Amino acid sequence: MPPSAEAFDRRTIEGLADSYTFIVNPDGDCVLNPRAPKLVGTKPWDWCIPEDRAKCREVFIEACMFRKENLCFECRMHLDHRALRFLFRLFPLETGQVMCLFTRVFEGDISQRERHVLALLAGGADVREISQALGISQSTTRDHIASIKRKLNIIRPEGFRLAAHHFGLAGAQSARTEPPEIGDHPTVGGMPIQ
Repeated sequence: MPPSAEAFDRRTIEGLADSYTFIVNPDGDCVLNPRAPKLVGTKPWDWCIPEDRAKCREVFIEACMFRKENLCFECRMHLDHRALRFLFRLFPLETGQVMCLFTRVFEGDISQRERHVLALLAGGADVREISQALGISQSTTRDHIASIKRKLNIIRPEGFRLAAHHFGLAGAQSARTEPPEIGDHPTVGGMPIQ
């Protein structure tokens, strides 16, 4: 039986803006879930929307029973009355259990200007600071933020940080092999804002 909506309380949903980890035993039961203790004893595939449950269950069986390493798959979960996509990575442990890391996947595309706003927002800038850095009004900045939330289905403020990583606008930039083009990012004094 799928967990009730109460299992995904406000703290749990807010935590889904970042990577999230839990442990399942060889039978597929969740045995450790620090952010959602109410889900301990349930099966992770029951957290998925009905259309994705079989796929999720099959991959967990491969990891739990056949000890396949670093399995990766996507599935959708209903949170706040929305079906959101998540990328799951499964890692069999020496104990016979499986550690699962899952991260939100963002669908949709945003404009170059919205990318600039997202990068600054995820970096901690407020509306006034973003407006000054980009040379736009605060009203326009708020419009861009509202558009980003709508296009990417961002529910909580923490989602901006993960969306910035998803689009390569925060943290992940240091892993780039080539520096970004100056025109691709907002600048202050001719220097790109990272």
